[in-house]
Amino acid sequence: MTDNVLAQELVAQFQTRYPSGATVHGNLRFPIDQFSITVLFGPSGCGKTTILRCLAGLHRPQQGVIRFGSETWLDTNAKVCRSPQERDIGFLFQDYALFPHLTVSQNVGYGLNQLSAVARQQRVGEMLSALKLTGMEARYPHQISGGQQQRAALARVLARRPRLLLLDEPLSAIDNSLRAQLRTELRSVLTEFCIPVVLVTHDPAEARELAHRVVDMSDGQSTMTNADDLG
Repeated sequence: MTDNVLAQELVAQFQTRYPSGATVHGNLRFPIDQFSITVLFGPSGCGKTTILRCLAGLHRPQQGVIRFGSETWLDTNAKVCRSPQERDIGFLFQDYALFPHLTVSQNVGYGLNQLSAVARQQRVGEMLSALKLTGMEARYPHQISGGQQQRAALARVLARRPRLLLLDEPLSAIDNSLRAQLRTELRSVLTEFCIPVVLVTHDPAEARELAHRVVDMSDGQSTMTNADDLG
């Protein structure tokens, strides 16, 4: 593998075992110099979220490697495991994890303390505009809809300008009647930011409409497949 290829791809090949003995196999490879959505697809309990947590550095596999371009994030043989902070990843959790005591604006600005007050305010304003949340700055999470909560949580993650975005079932908390509309909105928003995305879902329609590539985990393995082949 040439240095040029290494500089342009995320390569992840690892195994992690649960205490029960079940093993999750991670096998991912995709470009990181352009926007794309890689969907991890499969039923609940097949290890999709575990793979996200391994990529983020929140869980350490027992065996394998993860490389982001020329950086080694994990190499169990070399005893290398970079921290989540060093990986600079954005992670949107399934329940969004918005702080209930903070306004929408304060939630989006959380984690931007490295910026000056003026720069932080400007960044928050940009994110609120991009995610169509302008006018809701002073509202609290319980005062906005489920779709707006999702956008606020996504704005908070994207405000940090991560190099890789991990989304765990981002539409699962949304009412079924709104999911089709929000799938289109989500794809549009993610396209604007040009960040490579790994997204978890068990919904075939979501995988078909959002994915550039699908990793089918239905059989307990990580098998790349075409989104159009999903039933």
